[in-house]
Order: sequence, then structure tokens, then C-alpha cells
Amino acid sequence: MFITLMSLLLTCQMQAGTATFATQRLQGMANYLKLSQLDTLQTGVCEAYRYQGRTLVVRVNEWGEVEHIGLKLFPSALRAIYPSPIYDFLERYLLERNASPRETETGTKMGWDKVHFGVGNAATALSLDSTAEFSENHVDLKVYRVEWAVNGQVKLQFSFDMDYQLISGCTEIELEKRFMLTLSRIKEPTDFPMQIVFPQDAHEYVYKGGTFITSKVRGDRYYTNQDGQWHLVASMNRPTQSIANVMLDANCDPRIGLIVVSDQYGYTTDSLHATYRQFLQQCLDEGCEPYYGMKTKEKSDYTGTVFLVNRKGGYLHMLSVRVPTTVVTAPELSTVYGRLYTYIPLFNVSEKTLNPKDYQPINE
Repeated sequence: MFITLMSLLLTCQMQAGTATFATQRLQGMANYLKLSQLDTLQTGVCEAYRYQGRTLVVRVNEWGEVEHIGLKLFPSALRAIYPSPIYDFLERYLLERNASPRETETGTKMGWDKVHFGVGNAATALSLDSTAEFSENHVDLKVYRVEWAVNGQVKLQFSFDMDYQLISGCTEIELEKRFMLTLSRIKEPTDFPMQIVFPQDAHEYVYKGGTFITSKVRGDRYYTNQDGQWHLVASMNRPTQSIANVMLDANCDPRIGLIVVSDQYGYTTDSLHATYRQFLQQCLDEGCEPYYGMKTKEKSDYTGTVFLVNRKGGYLHMLSVRVPTTVVTAPELSTVYGRLYTYIPLFNVSEKTLNPKDYQPINE
């Protein structure tokens, strides 16, 4: 016991506190793995814990929550250079498949997961470490296939649906609550650098951001050249382009308010007053790509939908919005009203849910 405590003290910085967990699943893992002293870990990564001789990764977020427990399968450099939502999943899931008691509800449900092993099995992961060569292939919004090789020989290979409940280890209810909690925690949005090469001999430019579900739901941003400087269009002479810019611009005016009602599983709702930029930043931080579809003009408001599509997580957030034209003329006095649906799975979503025929072209 003394050696274990000394190892923790030397390997991880510590502080007093009470252990909390980002998800219920992680709390359950900590219990059956008998991970002690978690309440002493400081923000960051700790690699002092072991399972059957294998190094575990335990990560604590800035709010003091344990947000990851898993086998160490990836070097930190890979995570930094090629970020992906599946690293935490693979480390956690393979640990769970080996360590979770089979007689528990979690252990039983894992046998139903759509995870298909082609080479090796979950126990094979215990013979791998972060030096093994890892590769992944995926079909956007559908499925992943991953493999590890040692000395050119594939040791472990399996595929799984791009199902974010599986990837996150959370139920739909828990995901919805986590989204609203995270949104409430964003205080000072950061600036996103935009690297756009503008044409030399032009006064107007459309940055093509692609489309989603229909050609009328687009990620385009509209620019105009004034006195030799390029700016996003922001004029009531071009209202639909200006509003589209606000809805999609990562650096939109931070004073624009957002009152959002979240429709949640079980016909319940939650509401939150934030800024629109905070909402957009949270979605971008998750790796989502924004698209906007305009529906109608009602007096001085425009209605539409912002789709935040996460192609590597296999889901989208859908925000139905009512946007006053004052977001263009007086952003400091403006509030966007939205109804939010989070973590809609896209590997099995129906066209009826997305209503692609409801949208109008943005063309001025």
C-alpha cells in the first residue's frame, strides 16, 4: 500500500478533493477496478494505475471530474496531431471488455454491442501498448474499422457502428444533460483563426462550406470587399446572407444572446440562457461542422435550422432558430430563440426527422 501511494505521489500531481466522474460508466469502472486515491488527482493525465500489469490512463478535466479511464493504447503525440473521438472509446471499451464483471447489467449489455472482431479479441489488447502501429478507416456517419499491428503483423482488428452512445459510453439521457452542463460552463469563447485565400480581382466571394441533406442547407459564408478589406456580409440590404453568416461564423458577435430549449428523451425539456457564440463554440470544439437552412420570414424575424454535423462521431445537433434581423443591425440587443435536439444518430436517422424539403435558397 505504501509503495502504491508513493508511486501515485511521484507520478501524478495531487490535490485534496472529492472524486467526481464525467459519466456514470466511469464511476462504475472505478468501483470494480478498485481505483483508489482518484479524489487526489489534479487536472491532467495520470498513468500510475495498472490492470493486469498494463498501464491505465486516467484523465481529470478542468472541473475536477474523472473524464477518462482506459488502457494506454495511444501516444499523446498521436492524440495531439490527429484528434479523434474514438481514442478514448477504444481505450475505455477494451478495458471494460476485459475487466467488467459479466454478471452486471453493463457486462451483459456489452455482449449486445455491435462490435465485430476480425482478428484477435478484447483480451488481445492486453498484449498491446502505445508503441503498436494503429490505423483506422471509416465511412462518414456509418462505421469504423480499426487495427493494431506489431512488426507488420496485424494483432487486433475490429469494426463498430458510428453510434455515439456506444462511443461515449453514455445513454441518450446522459448525453443530453452533459451537453447542457458543458454549455453552461463556457464563459469566454476563444477566437477561431480563419485561413481563407480571397480572389485578387473581385468584390464578392462565397466561401463554400458544403451542403447537408439538401442543396439549400449550406455551410457557405458570404464576403464582400470594402476599401481593399474583405468582410463578412452584414447588411439589411442582404438579410438572408447576413443571417447565414451569423449562424455559421465561429467568430460571430459574442453579445448575441441565445435562449435555448432542449427537447430531451422521455418528452422532457431543459432550458438555458447563453450566447449564440458559446453554443457554436461548444459544437465546434466537439468537431461538428455547421450548416444553415433558411425556412421563412415572419415580420422582422427569420426562421431556420442550424445543423451541427459530427462526421467522426456519427451524430448531429439540430437547433431550430428564430433569428431577429437585429443580429445584423444591433447584435448587442439581440437574442436568438432556439429549440435544440442533441446527439441525433446519423447511421440510422430518417429523412422525416430532418425535413429536407422545408428550406428556401439563400440568394440575394
